[in-house]
Amino acid sequence: MFAVLLAGSAGVAGLAPPSATAAVAAEPSSTVTLVTGDQVTVRTAPDGRDTFEVRPAAAKGMARALVHLRLGGRDYEVPGTALPYLGRGLDLSLFDVKALLAGGRAPVDTATFGAALAKQFEEDSARGRFGGRGLFADGVRYALAGAPQRQAARPRSVMRTVSVDATDIVGKPADTGIAFLYNTDDGDALAADENFNYFFGGTAKFSVPDGNYSALGVFWTTDADGNPTELRFSAQPEFAVHADATVRVDAKRASSKVTWVTPRPALLDDTGFLFRRAARTGPALLVDFDAGPGVPISVSPTAVPVRTGALQTYPYSRLVSPPGPGTPYEYVLQKASIGVIPQQRYVITAKDIAAVDATYFSEYSSLGLRQRSGMFTFEDVSGRPAHPLPLPRRQTEYVSASPDLGWFGGFSKYVLPGPFPGWAGGQREPFHTYQGGSSVTEDWNRFPLHPAGEVALLPLTDGRAYTLPGATRAGDLLRFSITPFSDNQPGHTGFGFYGESRDTITGHYRFTQDGTTLAEGEPRGAVAAGFEREVAPGPSTLGLTIDAGRTGPMYRQSTATHTEWTWPSRHVEGSTLPPTLYCARGDGGPDRQCAVEPLLTLKYAVGGLRPDGSTVSGPQGMDLTVGHLQQSAVSPVTAATVQYSTDGTTWQDATVTARGNGVFHADFAAATESFGGTDVSLRVTASDAAGATIAETITAAYHVYTS
Repeated sequence: MFAVLLAGSAGVAGLAPPSATAAVAAEPSSTVTLVTGDQVTVRTAPDGRDTFEVRPAAAKGMARALVHLRLGGRDYEVPGTALPYLGRGLDLSLFDVKALLAGGRAPVDTATFGAALAKQFEEDSARGRFGGRGLFADGVRYALAGAPQRQAARPRSVMRTVSVDATDIVGKPADTGIAFLYNTDDGDALAADENFNYFFGGTAKFSVPDGNYSALGVFWTTDADGNPTELRFSAQPEFAVHADATVRVDAKRASSKVTWVTPRPALLDDTGFLFRRAARTGPALLVDFDAGPGVPISVSPTAVPVRTGALQTYPYSRLVSPPGPGTPYEYVLQKASIGVIPQQRYVITAKDIAAVDATYFSEYSSLGLRQRSGMFTFEDVSGRPAHPLPLPRRQTEYVSASPDLGWFGGFSKYVLPGPFPGWAGGQREPFHTYQGGSSVTEDWNRFPLHPAGEVALLPLTDGRAYTLPGATRAGDLLRFSITPFSDNQPGHTGFGFYGESRDTITGHYRFTQDGTTLAEGEPRGAVAAGFEREVAPGPSTLGLTIDAGRTGPMYRQSTATHTEWTWPSRHVEGSTLPPTLYCARGDGGPDRQCAVEPLLTLKYAVGGLRPDGSTVSGPQGMDLTVGHLQQSAVSPVTAATVQYSTDGTTWQDATVTARGNGVFHADFAAATESFGGTDVSLRVTASDAAGATIAETITAAYHVYTS
């Protein structure tokens, strides 16, 4: 998805030599642009699993429908308009995400080719035959620059001809649609481009060795403008090949339409279906078709569980409330099945979902983005496109709840202008699960924003996803990963120093031991992934100061922060983090040989704060929660102070009352007679019994109005 962390990067001015200070490899993210102009951001976890955030170049039509293929252990992100031309004009390499990350270059202008391909798709759909004309006349083939021609395979055994026969959605011998054939004994038995073929005259042919196989036919229809109108998955999940064979995947067999029966009326907005077939050994086959807004999907049910390898399928849909008064709501649903493909009518009850009271804060009206992706434990890769979100906004979100279903995603306050829009000013969230029948509150970008470290939301013994704590020590090596402009929802971290040309982004950090500066500098670039530094081994007091500033046309609140931490630290030996946390990426997986440092944390809750980041002028109440980084050695919090300012220069003390367990309540009066209101800045200090301290100043933390 997206990742922006703080506190210096390799090459930052003022850092010590690399032997003493070096960049920390947090979960890296990289963005590539497909030949069709779509953008894919890949975030790689320490265990090597990838999550995707896809930004389609098109707003509608088959160009908006995205298909994620995993073939031969490699991931391909394919727009629907490209699907009929794979291997017959468009080389599969064009959509190989890792090849693009490695520097592969498209042979065309990516800003215009997508529209040209969509036009070609529309014309070919109208005539019922794909390829051989227009962009693909005279055998023209497009491939990544330098992509090798596939060499003809040398059969290691007798090869059999498997004919995958099908009639299409209207009952005629299929001339559109795509067939997949997969060896369920060995996922490496066929090359990536040998796993699929096209129907011609009702047949798609494959040449394969003996073994057990699975076949899948994917069919679609479009309207006169090339927009998808229906999608069908017809599968023969398991059959044996010992001689030339024929297997049928008629579209009419896909008779079970994905249907959600929800407690409240809801309209289908976006939907897709995932088919995963795993072999006894080798990489799995994955076909994940996001059909786009409102497209009906039908699937062929099966009754007999597969005997070789594994079969997993699930539909995923977003449904929205009908137009009308009241708080808007949506359903984000997915339901997995193992071994068989069930009937696709799902009756949703309260025990199947969690009810999320979600508020998305923004001081300006804008159109943001929300990505919510669900990933089951059997999946190797996952990611869903984001959907537009008018801001500020409060809505109820009913989300599928299951112990084996982890959710992750993020929120963008607005979309960067330009031909390749990006995300800006939002928050991201780590993997977490929901409990069926529960009600939870999620606040996104709730002011004031301030620096924070990531928090693991999965149980610490879970280990299906890994979280990098804000500060760790291994021996005498300190590592930091703290993100400015994070909100107050546990687990959320902001976009840090990521900005655009209209913004002014500033930052500085300083790291000390017993008052002596060991490292300091200014972050550079969009992503600063933290820093690491060796310290003297004896017991000492460490200090970290972070300054962050962000001003621009989309930012008015929480525009600058100054945060100082001090804490006692000593040599760490023999400490191991639990499975859900890690210290750094290692060659053999995540390195957990470290301990979390006891830095203090702050959580703010301004009373009566509205989604636009303001509250009413006059008496103010704020809860302040003082804690420690997750899994660090915790000492009782002993004191906290709060000061406030309405002009940014004159500070007054708030009345602070201790509520226990690190919670304090501050009362003060922030009054304004100005029609436009005024900003309230905050200055907070806190300490614990072990001697750790934190002091934080937030400029223009939130706003007050006269009414």
